Amino acid sequence: MIIDAHTHTLCPAVNQRLQGRPELAQVPYNRDISPESAEVDRAQFPELGRRFNQLPARIEDMARMRVDHQVVLPAPGQQHYWAEPDLLVEISSLQNAHVAALVAQDPARFAGLGTLPMTAPDRAPDEAARAVETQGLRGFQIDTRAGAMELSDPALDPLWRRLVALDVPVVLHPLGFSDGARLGAFFMVNTVGNPLEEVIAANHLILGGVLDRHPDLRVKIVHGGGFLPFLIGRLDHAWKRRPELRRLTAQPPSAYLSRLWYDTVVFDSRLLRMLFDLVGPGRIMLGSDYPFDMGDEDPRGVLAAAGLPAEEVAAIEGATARAFFRL
Repeated sequence: MIIDAHTHTLCPAVNQRLQGRPELAQVPYNRDISPESAEVDRAQFPELGRRFNQLPARIEDMARMRVDHQVVLPAPGQQHYWAEPDLLVEISSLQNAHVAALVAQDPARFAGLGTLPMTAPDRAPDEAARAVETQGLRGFQIDTRAGAMELSDPALDPLWRRLVALDVPVVLHPLGFSDGARLGAFFMVNTVGNPLEEVIAANHLILGGVLDRHPDLRVKIVHGGGFLPFLIGRLDHAWKRRPELRRLTAQPPSAYLSRLWYDTVVFDSRLLRMLFDLVGPGRIMLGSDYPFDMGDEDPRGVLAAAGLPAEEVAAIEGATARAFFRL
């Protein structure tokens, strides 16, 4: 079974619930995107809406992409961490119900991830348990930070412990950069902002001691880990020279590359081969970022051109995702 482990749906009820809220303009992606890029986005909305939520359209695209199964994640643009706790719990619940209902239409072809009210860390563990135990979700997508709170914040430790107890993973997926005033031009809000967010979050998980405090926590960083794998030499050098990097971990950052998971959304077979050489076997899974225009329309083609061993290609195309999401 060929599994695309990185696809999205959008929950219309969330947009309806938040319609007119002025805070939407301050979401990093909305805040920093150029007018030209925003207009390109608006022109895509009707087609994206069809592909987000109409299963016949998704199944047709899956056949074209030679994929048997999709793991469906919430749209990252609906991670509204600016919302007050009650509202954030409500919209997290709406998204989780939406994903569960979509998957229930064809569970042979789809598995679902939910989302969590990350800026309400005292309530996120219970929402995680509810979504897993009553809705059958297989894990959760979150942003690369929880509002002003970094993922290394001890306030999130009860959530990480609950996810380990539930035996479900977390997937990091940003949208835009938290401080992206210079990234409006040339769509850098996405091309540079997303992988920059991902490497910052990875540093917090590694150097902030999260992976050591919770060694059984399964974490995937989409887009091939962002800039993390390709900065690892610089990070290791800093770890050796700078005592503030060694405060919470006894191993260099490169030791943690094989404790995280990644997908193939790097668009270049040379980079995918480099990623594999850095992180090792069993850590990468096929992904497309469907249905966005920044998605890979032929992830299996990119993988085939990377020249990886046949057994690792088979793992990337299915076995790694099956184990990671307990499919």
